[in-house]
Amino acid sequence: AAVSWGPNRIDGFARGTDNALYHIWWNGRQWSQWESLGGTLTSGPAVSSRYPNQLDVFVRGTNNRLYKKTWNGSRWSDWQNLDGNIYSAPAAVSWGPNRIDVFARGSVENVLHTYKGR
Repeated sequence: AAVSWGPNRIDGFARGTDNALYHIWWNGRQWSQWESLGGTLTSGPAVSSRYPNQLDVFVRGTNNRLYKKTWNGSRWSDWQNLDGNIYSAPAAVSWGPNRIDVFARGSVENVLHTYKGR
């Protein structure tokens, strides 16, 4: 999963062979090294950005729960369990400040939707 929160900035995320979340970024001149952000993922990640230097990463974790990890501009949050029972990798999008929509497949092939608004 990849996102840009500003000019000359790209952040990429992937599930590693150890099922942890990994992060790499481009700062306009060079790529960083991969860093582990931990966790136990059972799907690929989804990422969105609501503001410059702000990231929200969503994953399906253990027991098919939706989890979120946030970069607030200076540090990563702990994993937050958002509950739910999802049966696919999540998809995330932000369409304005303070708005993130997350989608995933439910247990009966339905689309589950949650959002964070103002």
